Amino acid sequence: MFNNRFYGTKTQSPLDNDALHRLAPSVFAETKHESRKETYKFIPTINIVEALRDEGFLPVYASESRVRDESKKGFAKHLLRFRQHDGFSTVGEVKPEIVLLNSHDGTSSYQLSAGLYRLVCSNGMIVADGQIDCIRVRHSGNVINNVIEGTYKIVTETPRALEHMDAMRGLNLTRDEQAIFAEAAKGLRWDADEANVKNDELLRPRRDADRSPDLWTTFNVLQEKLLKGGVEVQNKETKRSQRAREVKGVSENVRLNKAIWTLAEEMRKLKAA
Repeated sequence: MFNNRFYGTKTQSPLDNDALHRLAPSVFAETKHESRKETYKFIPTINIVEALRDEGFLPVYASESRVRDESKKGFAKHLLRFRQHDGFSTVGEVKPEIVLLNSHDGTSSYQLSAGLYRLVCSNGMIVADGQIDCIRVRHSGNVINNVIEGTYKIVTETPRALEHMDAMRGLNLTRDEQAIFAEAAKGLRWDADEANVKNDELLRPRRDADRSPDLWTTFNVLQEKLLKGGVEVQNKETKRSQRAREVKGVSENVRLNKAIWTLAEEMRKLKAA
């Protein structure tokens, strides 16, 4: 069982092994968890990190879920974000990334997704599977080579996500359309029968750079509010309100990121039709 806390960093500089160990110690697991079968091929995540470094992909973000089961400490689900420092370049305010998810306790295979990091608000987005397929590598066979091959596959497909990003920038939303987007987005995190969250607060930008009504900017404002919290949430039964906390669970972070990307894609299709 995971709770909703993890370690993370938003540095713009590559992480060395000391930083990785501090932020996500399970990256350095030396064996598989005792619950794994003999067929489970253990490859330490640090071996994958070193292989990706050799290919020019450097880790810039690391997080790890804390575990309630003490026996799984050091084997937990962890998430790393990589940038190809000699390849991918900044596209406007966005840096393309590779997102790697793994665990050594059976809760996750190696999973690779495309990521986009928006500099203006330090938002780390993850592209939905329907846009660029998430690549899953089982803990068997030649894991390192399969992860490297999967990484380059995502690199070749990332321009497609950037094209959709540009298309979203070119589509302005009316206030009613923004409200519809916000209504759908908040349902990804809060149960409408239990909590009340005002759309206006979700749509209120935190910086002048986010005042544009285009779909891309609206998407980013909503993504930041869903993931980083800070909005007022009222319990419908007790009528008591509190500020939403930042989403720090690895699994929930990935789920929300991909889900809101999917919503933005559907809005893009509707507006472009």
